[in-house]
Amino acid sequence: MIIDIFGAGAIGLLFYSKLVSYSSVATIHLWTRTSEQATLINQQGITAQTSTTDYNVEAQTYIPSKLHQACAIYDMTDNENKPKADYILVTVKQKDITADFVSYLKQRADHHTRIICLQNGVRTDVWWDSPWQVYAAITTEGAKRISPNEVSHTGIGKTVVGRVTNISSTRVVDQSKAIDKEEQLSIQLLLNELQKAGLDIVLSNNIDKDIYRKLVINAVINPLTAIWRIMNGELLVSKQRLAVMRQLYDEVIEVYEANGIEVSSLWWEDILAVCQATSNNTSSMLADVLQSKTTEIQWINGSIIKMGQDHHISTPTNDCVYHLIEAMNRQEDH
Repeated sequence: MIIDIFGAGAIGLLFYSKLVSYSSVATIHLWTRTSEQATLINQQGITAQTSTTDYNVEAQTYIPSKLHQACAIYDMTDNENKPKADYILVTVKQKDITADFVSYLKQRADHHTRIICLQNGVRTDVWWDSPWQVYAAITTEGAKRISPNEVSHTGIGKTVVGRVTNISSTRVVDQSKAIDKEEQLSIQLLLNELQKAGLDIVLSNNIDKDIYRKLVINAVINPLTAIWRIMNGELLVSKQRLAVMRQLYDEVIEVYEANGIEVSSLWWEDILAVCQATSNNTSSMLADVLQSKTTEIQWINGSIIKMGQDHHISTPTNDCVYHLIEAMNRQEDH
């Protein structure tokens, strides 16, 4: 079994470090953004930390250099003669999934390859047309990249994987082409390896609902923590902050209902629970803002705005946070 992981940020390093430590049947490749990161990992190994419940102590594991096969995405050579990947985990952010990125990814894929995409939000374009089985994955695992070869597992979560069936802004799979037994067995082999590595991961029969649930959580938490420069838990400290959160939430639900998307009355409580469970976490959008990086606002609140426009639904609060974050994204243009 050959597993490729594209992206060596927090989630990519977390999944890679788990797999390379515990899998005894898989060959695992890590594709990084830079050759410097790949060289560092190959020469010095990876340090993985896990937060424990005992006074938040970090348990530390060193994964030696001899176990690693890391390479920069843009340094691919001689892939024609190398065995293709059976599974590819795409852990880069939405903004990094460009035509060039996909062309490099295709060099590692064959007709049998299963591709699993772990991104926030939904795309407003179909970013590839391929013969492979493409899956979406949603994870609540908490991870922080401390350095190019150090990762901290900051919170235990769950990952669900499934074929997308009716999200128009992602690769569409007809319901009549639902996962058959052979396909389910194939993807389950990967999930088994991830489970052995200590990750709680399952196959979902309704990944669409999982995606939209995660989207509303991100659409409420991420932009507000980025604008106010606060940790997730600080969203809950005042009625004023909760009121803005609720405005965002209500707009998203109205848009979902107009688009015929199944919603749950529990999602508001889920948002509050996520804020509490990750109270000391820095959201990915806040982290991007603090590092002067372009955020994923286009694929989170931007996708809500687009769905609203399609059905003539006004989304003033989402519009506001979208433009505030976009103004941060575009600071270099002024």
